[in-house]
Amino acid sequence: MEQKFAGLISYIIHPALIPTYLTLILFNINTYSTLLIPAEARLMIFVLIFLTTFAFPLIFILFMKRRGIIKSILMETKEERTLPFAIAGVFNFTASFMIRQIQIAEIFYLFLLGSAILIFICLIINLFFKISIHMAGIGGLTGALIGISFRLNIDVIQLVTIAVLLSGLVGFARLKLNAHKAFQIYTGYLCGLIVMLVIIQI
Repeated sequence: MEQKFAGLISYIIHPALIPTYLTLILFNINTYSTLLIPAEARLMIFVLIFLTTFAFPLIFILFMKRRGIIKSILMETKEERTLPFAIAGVFNFTASFMIRQIQIAEIFYLFLLGSAILIFICLIINLFFKISIHMAGIGGLTGALIGISFRLNIDVIQLVTIAVLLSGLVGFARLKLNAHKAFQIYTGYLCGLIVMLVIIQI
């Protein structure tokens, strides 16, 4: 039962979905950054971010699995992660570039740029040891929320608290599934939190 729950958590709070979740959060915290965006534009932005940061990278990963380039979509070894990480990073950079051209609030561009940079940092670290990308993702969400709070001067303490609690849940899930060791969990989380916080505060 715990194994199934851990697996469910790993899928629901998948790192590739973090940009989509953060987009929804930004659309619902009612700041000047989002209030001026028409409903039609919000839908377009949401679809663009969902496709470029989740759907398209997933399609490439499934293609690599079918061609035998990777053995599993779970990418259980660090060697299997290099190409998928690079592809995800490129797609996130593409998303940030496209959002920049729309000329909406800079916070959207910054968190996508931060996501891309974080992925490439994880790729480099992964060359030496298997870092937890799940924890990097939820750590990135936590860091992004803290950064948004400072940058936009808004109180999101409840969202940060939820993100921290979810971080513990994700960490438990990854350990329960024997996907990572504690060091890899902590390294991923700190990497995500620090990178996103720094990028959004620039």
